[in-house]
Amino acid sequence: MNLILSAGDIRWLEPVYLRIGYGIPEAIKSPKEAFNHLLSRWPALRGAKYESALNLCLKADTDPLLCEKARAVFIEACIEADVLA
Repeated sequence: MNLILSAGDIRWLEPVYLRIGYGIPEAIKSPKEAFNHLLSRWPALRGAKYESALNLCLKADTDPLLCEKARAVFIEACIEADVLA
């Protein structure tokens, strides 16, 4: 399992890098960070992968067994929205 557990915060060992618009690449290090980006920073294109990532990242923030699946689905959502750096 590729995650780091610390004081109530689940982190991925390897971050997911994305770029929103013309901004600099950002490192997303946890399901919680991914969920926050999906809610507040995501482009207008929000397809099926977006919805799956939103739901799974929320659940994975409290369930370490879902952590890797959440990362994979978040990457798929990044590809869908063309923001993967």
